[in-house]
Amino acid sequence: MNFIDSFRKKLPNVEGKIFVITGTTSGIGFEAAKTVASKGGEVVLLNRKSSRADTALEELCHQFPQTKFVSIECDLQSFESTKKAAKEIKDKYKTIYCLACNAGVFGSKDIATKNGYDIQMQVNHLSQYILQVELFPLIALGLAEHGDARIVTVTGVRNKAFDERYIGRNGGKLGGD
Repeated sequence: MNFIDSFRKKLPNVEGKIFVITGTTSGIGFEAAKTVASKGGEVVLLNRKSSRADTALEELCHQFPQTKFVSIECDLQSFESTKKAAKEIKDKYKTIYCLACNAGVFGSKDIATKNGYDIQMQVNHLSQYILQVELFPLIALGLAEHGDARIVTVTGVRNKAFDERYIGRNGGKLGGD
């Protein structure tokens, strides 16, 4: 048995709980979706529209036919798309057990989003924050219903280079090139 299977085996059943996960086309987000599915939870997949998102959804549905997967388009490069996804979740669900902010980009060209922010700052931080703020009331209701609830933020060692000057609308000036 590998590490992931051993880890999954130790986790509790999460039947009846809603997990919202950004960036589920591969890597940690895809594995998180599989883990939730293996433990009986419902998974809301937030990805930008792409063939990778379609393929990931198909594979998850094939591997876990008993699990309810809901795909909601969410392009974190756009505040409008992020807010639209949050509204769709709020219209569809009364509570959320977990919001996992996993999606991220790194090593991207220094370009600005249409909102005027550096693409890495907007995708990795600002749009994820919008989701947290917008969905927090549902997470609080999840806490009341289940006795616990959570927001999980996936990060890496790159955060050591964080500098507050990158938060503003400086589109494309992170120095990633």
